[in-house]
Amino acid sequence: MQSSRLAAWQSVAHRIKLHCMKPIALALLGFFAFTFTAARAQEDGALPFPVSIGGQAATYKKGEPFARMPKPVKNDAAIEVTTKAAMTIINVNKVNDKGEPAPNGNPAIILLQNTNKGSLAGTMDKSKIAPGSYAMSVVADGKTATILFKVE
Repeated sequence: MQSSRLAAWQSVAHRIKLHCMKPIALALLGFFAFTFTAARAQEDGALPFPVSIGGQAATYKKGEPFARMPKPVKNDAAIEVTTKAAMTIINVNKVNDKGEPAPNGNPAIILLQNTNKGSLAGTMDKSKIAPGSYAMSVVADGKTATILFKVE
């Protein structure tokens, strides 16, 4: 009888261990999944898909907050986004040389529907983009590419 009690207590102790270990195992699994996802997001950086403006490809250097255009572009430069999204939303915001938003700046909005090509002249309000520094946020396929560029 004593061995059956011992076996019962061992069974209860085993269940308690499993019950306590399950949340720890799930927490570790969640931690590793989050770490992998965060690392992948950092690899993508500010340029998760190719974007070109005026025939120039935006370039991203690891560790920088934004991708950049190598040279200034014209205010009617062509835009090409290499993605298969049915809708691409582009916001163009005036910024200072550090990439900080300019005060009282209204974004220019460009929509690409069922195409991956457009131009800086294709803003929704038909306004021209003045010379200066800009940040372009390109949203497609649930990802955002952020590019700093200058208009001459």
